Formats: sequence, C-alpha cells, structure tokens
Amino acid sequence: MYCQNRISYRVQEGDSLYKLAKQFHTTVTELILLNSGVNPYNLQTGMRLTICPGEGYVDENESKPSEGNTNKPTKTPVGGIVIIPGTTTRPGNTTQPGSTTRPGNTTQPGGTTRPGTTTQPGTTTRPGSTTQPGNNMGVDLRQRMRMAWLNHITLVKFYLISFFENLSSQNAWKDAVYKNAEEILAIFAQYYPASAMQRFRKLFMEHLRLTDEVAAGLKADPAFSGAAMENWYINAEEIASFLSRQTPAYNETELRKMFYDHLDMERQQMEAYLDGDYVTDIEIYLRSQQNMIEFADFLASGLLAR
Repeated sequence: MYCQNRISYRVQEGDSLYKLAKQFHTTVTELILLNSGVNPYNLQTGMRLTICPGEGYVDENESKPSEGNTNKPTKTPVGGIVIIPGTTTRPGNTTQPGSTTRPGNTTQPGGTTRPGTTTQPGTTTRPGSTTQPGNNMGVDLRQRMRMAWLNHITLVKFYLISFFENLSSQNAWKDAVYKNAEEILAIFAQYYPASAMQRFRKLFMEHLRLTDEVAAGLKADPAFSGAAMENWYINAEEIASFLSRQTPAYNETELRKMFYDHLDMERQQMEAYLDGDYVTDIEIYLRSQQNMIEFADFLASGLLAR
C-alpha cells in the first residue's frame, strides 16, 4: 500500500481502531490492511501501529521554529507518533534519504532527473528507466478492489451484529452495506458492458438478500439449514459462472471455491456469535480479512488481463 507520509504510532491507553481512524483521517479498514497481524479487538498499550494519515490530517506535534531560526519546522516523536525517516519533502517533491531534488523533480538515491520530469505517486524508477502509466492503473485497481471487499466484510459484520442484538443502528449499517455494494459494482462497470452490469447487480443484490434470510434463520434456530442457506450457495455459483464468462482470465472452479470460502466464513462467524463464542468469531473474522485480500487480488488481476 503506497503512502507518502506513513508514521509509526505507539498505542495509548483508551485507543481503538475507530478512534485512531477519526484522529488520523483514515478508515478502520485501512488500519487493518496496514497492520494485518494486529487483532483489531485487542489493542495493547505500547504496541506499534503503522498509520497512513488521510487528507486533511494535521500533526499537532509539529514543532515551531525557535526565535531566529529560519529552518523549516521539523516533526518530533511526541505523544506516541514517530515520523519515519526520509519522508520530509518540499511540496511537489519526493526524495529518498541522501538525495536532492529541484522543485518538480523526483529522484532515487544516486539517480538524476532532468528538470520537469515526474513520476506517478507510488511508483519507483531506477536511473535511466521509465514508468508506464499502466503500472499505476494496476496498483490503483488492486488497492480499490482490496478496500471495497474489506469494507464489505466489515460492514456486513457490523450490520449482522446490530441485527442479532436488535439495535436501532441496524438500518444505518444495512444502508452502508448496500452503498458498499454499489462501490464494488462501480469497479466492474469500468470493464463490463451495461447489459452485463444489469445481470451482475441483480446477482449481487440477491446475495445480500439471501444473507439477510440466512441471518434471520440462524437467529431463530442455530441449526437452521433451510432453503435460504442452499440458495445462498447456489447464488455464489451463479456469480462465479457469470464473472468467468465475462472475464476469461477467471478460472470458474477456483472462483467458485473462493466464494464458497467467503460464505463459509460468514456463516461460521454468525454461528459463533449467536453461540456466544466471541473468541472464535473474532478469529474467523481475522482470517476472512486475508481471504478477502487474496480474493480481491484475484479479481483485479483478471480485469487487468482483459
């Protein structure tokens, strides 16, 4: 994940991923993605997190120049935040430790650039080499795909918890799930014709409707195995078949297995939560994050191969 202003943050007492996401103008999903080995439900005081602050974040620990000092302010490791060395640049420049640039130039250590040359954010070039725009397109698609599907499993999880607990927030969470579905569909709409997207939208909305029915069935009877459960998996087969027809790079058998794995983990989380086995619920959710990353990368790679 490309981040120009990445920082290392020491967890303070009372911190949570939600609180840190608000503080650093980012999202819980991005924090999870950057810290894949961290249990989001059990942050420990003193542990280190990697954070990529979002647009609009201002570091309150940025020091002011002392009287008579004409140097630019420097950032200091105060209050748990440490700026990773080598990330201080003038506006518009990107430099590596030990290198110098003129405004508008980007260089690598020991490399040179001509005035007015630029590279795209998130790419690196060796002296004498050039970067093709398509490389950045691939990085952007993979990142968007990962974020969209990680948001999907996170929003669905919070919605299901609010549904199981009869919370007043369940409609808000459900709306967020459907908004996220539109974000996922929008990614594919850049590659598929309108007629194909109509079919995909119908299948995806059916998936969400069946998820609701499965959740309702398990809430009423932990041993639920009614028609909704069977149709849930049939719908996954139909989505896998549809996507493999639209994108020849997708292996239908492999894609179907990925959808099955996703549904299995979602069902197991519901069963564990309703059984009061919250530790198992969390463990499965954490595994599903990695599953979603691999799933998203598979989908992105297929689209790029079209």
